[in-house]
Amino acid sequence: MLDKDNLSRRDFLKGTGGVAGASVLAGCDGGGSGDSTPADSTDTTTGGDGGDGGDGGDAGTTLNMINTGTMTSLDPVAISDTASGIVANQCYEGLMTYPNANPEVEQNLATGYETSDDFLEYTFTLQEGVQYHNDMGELTASDVVYSWERLAASPASERAYFILDSMGVEAQNQNGEAYSTGDEYQPGSMQVEATSDYEVSFTLRRPFHATMQMLAYGNFAIHPEGIVGDIEGYDGEVDQETIATSDSYGTGPFVLDFWEQGDSAQVTAFEDFRRDDQPKLDAINWAIIEKPEPQYRYATNGNADLLKIPTQYYDPSKVSVEETTEAGQEMGTYGPISSGSLNGETVNYLRTPEIGTYYIAFDVSNTEPAVRKAVAYMVNREEIANSTFKKRQPVAYHLTPPAIYPGGAEAYDQHVEENYPYGIAESQIENAKQVMEEAGYGPDNQYELTINSYQGIFTEMVRGLRDKLSAAHINASVEPTDFATIIEKGKQGNLQCYTLGWIADWPAPDNFVQLMAPEYTDVAELGQSALTYTNWSEIDTDAKTQAQEAWDTISNNLDPSDEAAQTRAEAYVDLEEANWEDVVLINIVHGATERFYGDNVSVEPFGGMGISRQTHYTTTKE
Repeated sequence: MLDKDNLSRRDFLKGTGGVAGASVLAGCDGGGSGDSTPADSTDTTTGGDGGDGGDGGDAGTTLNMINTGTMTSLDPVAISDTASGIVANQCYEGLMTYPNANPEVEQNLATGYETSDDFLEYTFTLQEGVQYHNDMGELTASDVVYSWERLAASPASERAYFILDSMGVEAQNQNGEAYSTGDEYQPGSMQVEATSDYEVSFTLRRPFHATMQMLAYGNFAIHPEGIVGDIEGYDGEVDQETIATSDSYGTGPFVLDFWEQGDSAQVTAFEDFRRDDQPKLDAINWAIIEKPEPQYRYATNGNADLLKIPTQYYDPSKVSVEETTEAGQEMGTYGPISSGSLNGETVNYLRTPEIGTYYIAFDVSNTEPAVRKAVAYMVNREEIANSTFKKRQPVAYHLTPPAIYPGGAEAYDQHVEENYPYGIAESQIENAKQVMEEAGYGPDNQYELTINSYQGIFTEMVRGLRDKLSAAHINASVEPTDFATIIEKGKQGNLQCYTLGWIADWPAPDNFVQLMAPEYTDVAELGQSALTYTNWSEIDTDAKTQAQEAWDTISNNLDPSDEAAQTRAEAYVDLEEANWEDVVLINIVHGATERFYGDNVSVEPFGGMGISRQTHYTTTKE
């Protein structure tokens, strides 16, 4: 059971929504993420963004792209998938933002803020004169109160835990007591107040070092007070379906024009956009195409302004890198393309390392330690990255990506080189065989292992691993499984071994290592709130104890002070090492997304928070 007297620890339960935040690695929701489908499921991570003309506007003013996932809603509080977030982020804004998806947040609708010495009270000043879409008037502080109340209390909300649990705004439960994670929220009780027309304040129940990053999350977007009457005290001017599917009521640079489910979506420039520099495009159109082959056909037939090149059509030898930024972004050219009307042409190229990780996970209560270690000995990440992923994804030994690892990429590599116990850039077949034979297995007594792998490139990877495991007396069967089924089987405790991934909700290690906190892996107790389906809490090992103690240390040192940050940094590494010891997650590759585009498009490079975080008001097309 979780300790109800320890708010710092409890406040991280559902810290990123667990598997409920499922999406592709390019992001999840109006700008965030969570559990993600494996790379190349629709090639969102390994192919980048691209597009088809669809029903776009004039050729010279409409940017044509492909949206590779299934859109579910454009209501800011209801968005929980990347595909919807890509569109909604053009229409809605929050107090903070990730500029061009770079992980360093900046003020957006806010022009300034103050924080109390104990990091509990925040006061934000809003930009004046900001206009809403659809003649809904001017932004004021009461709109912030309303928008965040919808996030916490609306039946449509998919991210109430972000404001109540992760960020931890002070509130009450249904019994009138101080809210604690897992309680039923008492509507209207959050300590968020409009102190003037352009000033809003809120109080946290304990410090949280990533408060500003959370406020950049798409679900915190501001919309007009009373626009939807789905919370107490408001009748609403439109129904929830309208804001979810038909009209936008944000302050962003583009206004929703139309969204046709499974077909296309379009936004048009907002003439009253608050910035001095208006959107350079008249419109953005997305053709909604989920399968790699038609994505590639549309793009190479000249319908795309930002191309899509799925892995099966990708040739790494055609990449020419001319510049590498401090953030690790690679820029250059790709080509010549050998298909469609673009046959023989070379296009511009961008590759951005993203803050995400894909892994193989075990239910440790249902998989013997020797088996997990044997699989770890057999995994050759470099071979997988080079052959299966065609060098598009960087290898992963930690769950925490290099960009946010304590000490950075250099410290990441050094820790791996000095401490990783299962071999680097090799398959240690003899060690795998030995550990299994010491556990009593052999040619006539093989261990039966079922791996549920998301269909696509990860299934290809796991099948290659399966063939190797037979040499270590493991008879592995691979079951290609759709994402929803993996989630459902996980909630029911019916996964022995599976593949999934995670992309940052906020760019800090605790957003990742929480997946390995044993208390958050108990499927029987937590159900869909479990952050992984690994049941690490169910076994008694020194490494499990080390992992839980490390997580307790992190959870009790959440404030943004340098001292707390150093304490967390040490605990992050302890948790990574505990995972290595018990082999709960085998991290395979980190995220990276590529963009391909012609000279007629000028678009800023996107950063490590993914393409769904980028707003295209500065993008131009000739």
